[in-house]
Amino acid sequence: MNLEGILGHIGALILIAIPFALVYALVIKEIRRRTVRRAAIHALSQDLKALLEQITVVSTAGVTGKTVEKTLGPVVAEGSAGAGFLGVAEKRALITLLRRAKALGADAIVNVHHERYTDEAGKIRWRPGVVRLAGEAVKLSDRRRDEPSL
Repeated sequence: MNLEGILGHIGALILIAIPFALVYALVIKEIRRRTVRRAAIHALSQDLKALLEQITVVSTAGVTGKTVEKTLGPVVAEGSAGAGFLGVAEKRALITLLRRAKALGADAIVNVHHERYTDEAGKIRWRPGVVRLAGEAVKLSDRRRDEPSL
């Protein structure tokens, strides 16, 4: 085999190898991106779990078995994430809501609900990838509502 034949084969191999190398690089990049995303979601879940151990969150006006001793004020928070990741946006909003209530010295957040965005005319707007939560930060007492105070 002469030099021209060898170079011709090498050229063909390079033309075949380049697309495979590009696809391989893209796959590795996607795997890394997903790994980073999973780690971020796991960290959010751990933060949320730790905060929920400290502060009770309910959608009702009170916490079962407890009495609202003092209302500390409204708390509002929003979280955002890319399109298709509303669960992540909701976790971010809830974490922010819990941190704000904790900063007020709250034991619980009552009346938690999703808020809608409205424009100046009062029309409801939709914001993709954004979740807005609101509630009332309260201080609780172990005394039940039906128990007499001493």
